[in-house]
Amino acid sequence: MPENAKFLSVDVALATKAELLWAIDTAETPVRVATLNPEFMLEARSNGPFREALHRMTHCTVDGTGLYWFLSRFRNRLGIGATIEHYQGADLVEDLFSTYQNGEKSFFFLGGPEGQARDAAASVRNRFPAIRIVGAESGGTISPSNPFTEAHKSLLESTNPDILLVGFGAPKQELWIDAARDLPISTMVGIGGTFGFYTTKKRAPKLFRALHLEWLF
Repeated sequence: MPENAKFLSVDVALATKAELLWAIDTAETPVRVATLNPEFMLEARSNGPFREALHRMTHCTVDGTGLYWFLSRFRNRLGIGATIEHYQGADLVEDLFSTYQNGEKSFFFLGGPEGQARDAAASVRNRFPAIRIVGAESGGTISPSNPFTEAHKSLLESTNPDILLVGFGAPKQELWIDAARDLPISTMVGIGGTFGFYTTKKRAPKLFRALHLEWLF
């Protein structure tokens, strides 16, 4: 089970990779995921709605290297008993594609610049021909004060994905997931700019990522 932890004035449910993947696979209860970095935590200190949205996420991973180092060093002082793992959103997305590449669960790609989600979906289908992607849309202009619209609701209810990947960037994507948290979708994940890694953006080599130095690349 994720452990409730409070640091930098924000309450979150920290989860390990194994806990998160098990929760998504079993789908016993809805899974709502934020992938945390230092900018998230600083924004949440002064942005009440964003702070509450992070608090209501069922699972949070430590995405940013700076946050991983900070929590690893001051874990005891902060009273955090959870295992601190550096599990980036891009790695989570890749794990989900690999795990469900034969259509065991369906995906919807939402967010990014116009056309990026569709291009990313085409790229993923090229790698995993049997994967089920039931839709890919930019989602239009997202308002932080009213992020989730009836158009979004109709689109997602008609396609009924198992896993919704939301790439609006923080804090918009977390506010959107929070507003849409009661949709009958088993898993929603805020993924930032990850669609770009399946189109035009290049990730750091594995060695950099293994050493927690992707930021340097």
